[in-house]
Amino acid sequence: MKEKVEEQNVVEQKEYWKRVIFKILQVFLVFVALILAVKCAVFLLPFLIAIIVNWIINPVVRFFKEKCKMGHKLSVILSVVLVIAVLGTLITLGIFKLTDEVYDFVVQIPDYVDSILPTATLILSQIEEVFIDLPDTITEKYYDSINDIGNFIIDRAADIAKSIGKGIISLPEILIYIIVTILATLFIGLDKTYIKEIFAHQLPDKWNKTIRDVYDNVFKAIIAYMKAVFTIIFITFCELLVGLTIIDLIGFNINYVLAVAVVVAIVDALPILGCGTVLIPWAVILAITGNISMAIAIFVLYLVITVVRQLIEPKIVSHNIGVHPIITLLAMFIGFKLFGLIGLIFGPITVFILKGIFAKQLEKGFFRDIFEKPKVNKEISE
Repeated sequence: MKEKVEEQNVVEQKEYWKRVIFKILQVFLVFVALILAVKCAVFLLPFLIAIIVNWIINPVVRFFKEKCKMGHKLSVILSVVLVIAVLGTLITLGIFKLTDEVYDFVVQIPDYVDSILPTATLILSQIEEVFIDLPDTITEKYYDSINDIGNFIIDRAADIAKSIGKGIISLPEILIYIIVTILATLFIGLDKTYIKEIFAHQLPDKWNKTIRDVYDNVFKAIIAYMKAVFTIIFITFCELLVGLTIIDLIGFNINYVLAVAVVVAIVDALPILGCGTVLIPWAVILAITGNISMAIAIFVLYLVITVVRQLIEPKIVSHNIGVHPIITLLAMFIGFKLFGLIGLIFGPITVFILKGIFAKQLEKGFFRDIFEKPKVNKEISE
């Protein structure tokens, strides 16, 4: 009897390790598949954008078909032309305006340095008075830190200049991307049903069911969430654009309204940070340099944006995907390190997909689900 119990325990241990290895292999394959999917998505970005644009123009297509009694093909063609014309015009005007503001800013950098220099010199001299009585090692560290900050600013400015130069050189490539995206949008919109059937026909029924389940449980939630996030970003951008324009019109002379609105809206989209990351230091610097009135105006704008966001966010983001902001921030950072700027978007999306795939394991405890041992029979007859 004792031998049978021991033999049973050995079998159970083997089954346990088989199950652990199988689950680890599953997790590994999921991660590999997602990394490959992200790489393919980056490589096939025009087609991914075409799918998103088709999803955006669906209401317009339905309007033409139901209200104007047009055929499917004509509705799709008119919708694509209309949306691309509107978006193309807005993006083109925005790029020209941003380029103009950035150029003016670069030209006026020496003037800004001259205006800030007296205050900076005064602050540094006061700091030096404190450091003069300290040991030489601390003083050397202080001056080294100042030099490092200066070198960092110069290096980042050089990097920005190089990026702008690369962007200008790559204009033909960007044009090809735009043409491919437009054509892909048109073809996908015209033959959407046929394309779905072709893909479904190539896969086993079990795979098709799994893809539908993942789409229903994960991708729809991601799409709804991203739509809500971009809506909030757009509202924040409009608030900044209107608010900064008013501040400029009443005589505070903000020369880069559009550029500041775009930058702050993008920062506001990042987890944890928010628009206060830019607006509050800006207001503090203005107050230190003696521009109290403009500092108050910027701070009031920050309060208005914060209050409006608190009011609209619960209504727009009606559901929570349950991912903590620090996890989202970590996903954005890892995505950025692996795939560049596009990784800022694909990083969080990958986390949302992983959360949907491993929902049961996360509910039980991810590593507990993998490594928890079954109860071993320890009864040994005397």
